[in-house]
Amino acid sequence: MSKPDNELIAEVLLFAEGFRGARALGRKIASLFGLSRQLLTQQQHYDWGLRAMKTCLNTSGSLLAAARTAGGIEDDSAAEASALIQAIRVNTLSKLTAADAR
Repeated sequence: MSKPDNELIAEVLLFAEGFRGARALGRKIASLFGLSRQLLTQQQHYDWGLRAMKTCLNTSGSLLAAARTAGGIEDDSAAEASALIQAIRVNTLSKLTAADAR
Protein backbone atom coordinates (compact mmCIF):
# COMPACT_ATOMS: atom_id res chain seq x y z
CA MET A 1 0.00 0.00 0.00
CA SER A 2 1.30 3.46 -0.79
CA LYS A 3 1.39 6.52 1.44
CA PRO A 4 -1.23 9.19 0.64
CA ASP A 5 -0.02 12.51 -0.75
CA ASN A 6 -1.27 14.83 1.99
CA GLU A 7 -0.25 17.99 0.09
CA LEU A 8 -2.33 17.05 -2.93
CA ILE A 9 -5.28 15.95 -0.81
CA ALA A 10 -5.17 19.21 1.19
CA GLU A 11 -4.92 21.25 -2.01
CA VAL A 12 -7.93 19.53 -3.59
CA LEU A 13 -10.03 19.85 -0.42
CA LEU A 14 -9.17 23.55 -0.10
CA PHE A 15 -10.07 24.17 -3.75
CA ALA A 16 -13.36 22.37 -3.13
CA GLU A 17 -14.02 24.63 -0.13
CA GLY A 18 -13.49 27.74 -2.30
CA PHE A 19 -9.92 28.72 -1.45
CA ARG A 20 -8.13 30.51 -4.29
CA GLY A 21 -4.67 30.10 -2.72
CA ALA A 22 -5.17 26.40 -2.11
CA ARG A 23 -1.83 25.26 -3.51
CA ALA A 24 0.31 27.25 -1.07
CA LEU A 25 -2.02 26.71 1.90
CA GLY A 26 -2.27 22.97 1.19
CA ARG A 27 1.50 22.67 1.23
CA LYS A 28 1.70 24.58 4.51
CA ILE A 29 -0.98 22.59 6.36
CA ALA A 30 0.51 19.28 5.19
CA SER A 31 3.89 20.44 6.52
CA LEU A 32 2.31 21.55 9.79
CA PHE A 33 0.67 18.18 10.37
CA GLY A 34 3.85 16.32 9.40
CA LEU A 35 6.00 18.40 11.74
CA SER A 36 3.45 18.06 14.54
CA ARG A 37 3.54 14.29 14.16
CA GLN A 38 7.35 14.30 14.35
CA LEU A 39 8.11 16.99 16.92
CA LEU A 40 5.35 16.92 19.52
CA THR A 41 5.29 14.36 22.29
CA GLN A 42 3.67 11.02 21.60
CA GLN A 43 0.20 11.04 23.14
CA GLN A 44 -2.53 8.49 22.66
CA HIS A 45 -5.16 11.15 21.92
CA TYR A 46 -3.10 12.99 19.27
CA ASP A 47 -4.24 12.51 15.71
CA TRP A 48 -2.07 14.14 13.03
CA GLY A 49 -3.38 11.99 10.21
CA LEU A 50 -5.60 12.57 7.25
CA ARG A 51 -8.83 12.50 9.27
CA ALA A 52 -7.73 15.38 11.52
CA MET A 53 -6.39 17.37 8.59
CA LYS A 54 -9.66 16.93 6.69
CA THR A 55 -11.60 18.15 9.73
CA CYS A 56 -9.48 21.31 9.87
CA LEU A 57 -9.90 21.90 6.14
CA ASN A 58 -13.67 21.47 6.27
CA THR A 59 -13.91 23.80 9.27
CA SER A 60 -11.78 26.41 7.52
CA GLY A 61 -14.08 26.24 4.50
CA SER A 62 -17.09 26.90 6.72
CA LEU A 63 -15.32 29.81 8.40
CA LEU A 64 -14.30 31.29 5.05
CA ALA A 65 -17.83 30.99 3.67
CA ALA A 66 -19.19 32.74 6.77
CA ALA A 67 -16.63 35.53 6.40
CA ARG A 68 -17.49 36.00 2.73
CA THR A 69 -21.21 36.04 3.50
CA ALA A 70 -20.70 38.64 6.23
CA GLY A 71 -18.75 40.77 3.75
CA GLY A 72 -16.00 43.19 4.57
CA ILE A 73 -13.21 41.01 3.19
CA GLU A 74 -10.54 43.34 1.85
CA ASP A 75 -7.80 40.83 1.09
CA ASP A 76 -9.05 37.39 0.10
CA SER A 77 -5.69 35.66 0.62
CA ALA A 78 -5.41 37.06 4.15
CA ALA A 79 -8.99 35.97 4.88
CA GLU A 80 -8.22 32.47 3.61
CA ALA A 81 -5.09 32.19 5.75
CA SER A 82 -6.94 33.56 8.77
CA ALA A 83 -9.78 31.06 8.35
CA LEU A 84 -7.32 28.18 8.09
CA ILE A 85 -5.37 29.29 11.16
CA GLN A 86 -8.57 29.71 13.17
CA ALA A 87 -9.75 26.23 12.15
CA ILE A 88 -6.41 24.68 13.14
CA ARG A 89 -6.56 26.41 16.52
CA VAL A 90 -10.16 25.33 17.14
CA ASN A 91 -9.55 21.70 16.19
CA THR A 92 -6.10 21.05 17.64
CA LEU A 93 -5.25 23.47 20.46
CA SER A 94 -7.68 21.95 22.95
CA LYS A 95 -6.15 18.49 22.43
CA LEU A 96 -2.56 19.53 23.13
CA THR A 97 -0.91 18.88 26.45
CA ALA A 98 0.39 21.88 28.39
CA ALA A 99 3.98 21.06 27.44
CA ASP A 100 3.14 20.92 23.74
CA ALA A 101 0.91 24.00 23.76
CA ARG A 102 3.81 26.26 24.78
